[in-house]
Amino acid sequence: MLKKNKKILFILAFLVQTIFAQTLYELDVNYGFGASELSFNSVPGIAVSIYPIKNFGISAGFQYSSRWGTRTSEHIVEEDTNLVVKDIEGDDLKFRYSIKEYKEKLEGTILQVPILLKYSNDLYYVSAGVKIGVNQKANVSVNYSGLETEGYYPQYDLRIFGPTAPVEQAFGPQNDSSFKTKITSKKSIMFATEGGIKAKLNDNFFVLLGIFADYSFNKGFDRKLKTIKRIERKNGAIIAANDRWESWKPWSVGIEAKLSFVLGHNNNNDNNIQIETCAIEPPVEKPLVKEKIVNHPSPPTPPVAPMKMPIRFQQLNDSAVIPDLPRFLQNRKVDFTFYYPEDQSSTTDSLHSALTSQIANALREKSDAQLHCVGYSEKLFSASTAYETAFQRAIDIRSNLVRFYGIEEKRVSTYSQGSKNTDYRRTECFVIENP
Repeated sequence: MLKKNKKILFILAFLVQTIFAQTLYELDVNYGFGASELSFNSVPGIAVSIYPIKNFGISAGFQYSSRWGTRTSEHIVEEDTNLVVKDIEGDDLKFRYSIKEYKEKLEGTILQVPILLKYSNDLYYVSAGVKIGVNQKANVSVNYSGLETEGYYPQYDLRIFGPTAPVEQAFGPQNDSSFKTKITSKKSIMFATEGGIKAKLNDNFFVLLGIFADYSFNKGFDRKLKTIKRIERKNGAIIAANDRWESWKPWSVGIEAKLSFVLGHNNNNDNNIQIETCAIEPPVEKPLVKEKIVNHPSPPTPPVAPMKMPIRFQQLNDSAVIPDLPRFLQNRKVDFTFYYPEDQSSTTDSLHSALTSQIANALREKSDAQLHCVGYSEKLFSASTAYETAFQRAIDIRSNLVRFYGIEEKRVSTYSQGSKNTDYRRTECFVIENP
């Protein structure tokens, strides 16, 4: 039971270290401009992003959305069939009105709190989530001139009687007017998404250009007023014009620009990672004589443990920049290949020993030839582990050739390509004669 608990604790500790040890923090200031339900939308803001897993993170911040729009109309003519009064004879009297010039300006500001899931690398970013909108203000300003009204009798169909229908100038002349009123506001929950491209300025600063869009699930403003309303007074009645907006759901689309500051280890920036190998002098051992190697093609049992070459990384990361192979090895046909089953990574079994013996014979026949061993590894927990595993496979081959077959160490060069090729569990050997 105790052993089982230790295993569970070890796994949990490893997962926590893997996920959070390389957390990336990103702070950005942003500005967006575009269209909205009113007309235009200006959105400055600030956000903080945390990436606990490579490239994937969560972003939250504040935005101050200013929205505005203007509507103008000329010669508005409408009828209000709901407003009914009585003339001096007791007959029902309705009215229609006209406005020569009408101007309406709406303004609204919303404090938005975006909470987004985000994917980002060195080239682009995308995110999606919700925005919680708290309306700060919503106002409408109305100016109109040339308001005229006239009463008409509903029993006379204007489409039939036309100009001959009797009318009643019951409301008298109207004055020009202007007024400003507040629109009732509500909280809104908006679906939001954004994405764009990134340009690197240096190791810590990026410039981002992209697009954004959001749409509210509920009504953020509530305005229910008629265009014309009749106000009763002691000496009669007057007519007042009003805005025509009712209720709407906030939405906006546009373009945005961001300046981003990166803090912590950048999972996306592979170029910052360097690999160094630290060579040590192998222990001095007495090589076996050539005659004994010929008589015993297989190494003795058990073999001496192969040398380990320590690997030192300046920075550990899920991906590392591995030096390319020398040009003379690129696209060259492989002479010998060591394969490693999933449950095996050494070169001490009989099949690998026989292959090592063949390589030794080839090097003896070509006394001026060099052997180049390139190790590859399957995908492991980190690039550093994969690099070291692949490197050790190449070193094991050199160690066996030196210890058991009398090959000079300087004739064997070793390389590692880590896990550049997925599930590539092998070591490739090239025998190259010096020109």
